Amino acid sequence: MKYLLCTAMIVMNALTGISQTMQASIGAGSSSTRVIIYIRPIPAVNGNISTLQFDVAVPDATTPIPTLAIIGVPTVGSGWIIGNSYTEGGFRHYEIATGAVFNVTIGAGVETPVMELEFSGGPTVASNVSLVTLPLAGSITGNALFFCSGVGTSVEGQLYYARAGTTVINNASYSGGPTSSATLGGVLLPVNWLSFDVVKQGNDGLLNWAVANEDANHHYELQRSTNNTSYTTIATVNKSTNGSTAYNYTDAGIASLNASVLYYRIKQVDINGRISYSDTRTLRLDIKGGQINIFPNPVKDGFYVNIPFTNPDSRKLKLNLVSANGQLISSRQITTAQASNYYFDIKDKNLAAGNYNLQIIFEEKIMDTKKLFVSQ
Repeated sequence: MKYLLCTAMIVMNALTGISQTMQASIGAGSSSTRVIIYIRPIPAVNGNISTLQFDVAVPDATTPIPTLAIIGVPTVGSGWIIGNSYTEGGFRHYEIATGAVFNVTIGAGVETPVMELEFSGGPTVASNVSLVTLPLAGSITGNALFFCSGVGTSVEGQLYYARAGTTVINNASYSGGPTSSATLGGVLLPVNWLSFDVVKQGNDGLLNWAVANEDANHHYELQRSTNNTSYTTIATVNKSTNGSTAYNYTDAGIASLNASVLYYRIKQVDINGRISYSDTRTLRLDIKGGQINIFPNPVKDGFYVNIPFTNPDSRKLKLNLVSANGQLISSRQITTAQASNYYFDIKDKNLAAGNYNLQIIFEEKIMDTKKLFVSQ
């Protein structure tokens, strides 16, 4: 076993049982080979901390042996050193420590990320990583995360706290057996945005989105803006509990906002506190009555499209005729002035009878989708 050296003052603090002020935990990082170490104080801490140390371990059977590196600049502490890895108790250990003295001010129970770590040169291991307590040095038994000058020290048996995806084991002392640890139970991949659309229906805006890799998600915050700069959260939607990854929300009464265009985006917040954003979607409101008409419908040789913009001009508008399975059949680019009464000719397409969709695309955003039926 490799030990980190402690001063007489450090040993005295560990033995006198000063109230615990710091706990740690581990969580999934920004990729499947990364993890994040967190700390939180109970109660609040405002003072100098010295000799902060962690032991990150992977199963000894992990081959080839990965190397460990700190990604980015640690948010807490400085002068971090990662020691040579070694094997003990069925695990390969990586000691991470700093002897620096630094000041922290963290509120009671407030979680703070310390650093992100990356394993490289080996298999994907982030789903099987433990944060293990280092024993105190010399003949003194017990465990600690850090030793302090000016504030109390951490106390064995209460060193780790559970967070999403972790399992916590707290033991009172180190005697060659298992130590206090927090184990990451699985890689929580970031949410993958599959689709996000906003369409106008009457005086409402209809938001629909679908995602993948939702295990890490906690909730979605739906945000709206009139200038694409300053956004306001209009609703919070929790992760589905029925296994569905498709969502919808109605932003009611948007006509009362007196805006010609609205911008929407979705902020997703995962259980680790990380966030990501969807693409931004634009919803045009400068259409009379919000009515887009296609006639005749059913369609034989062609149809008229009526899109009554309040201020028709030479801005470009695209009309995409697509099959029911999403295959593009024909595309036309017109101006908003032409859109008030445009004839879409399809007699040369030899289309089979059935259902089709007309996508109305304005400023690279799908403004609306209209269904039509082609007859023989």
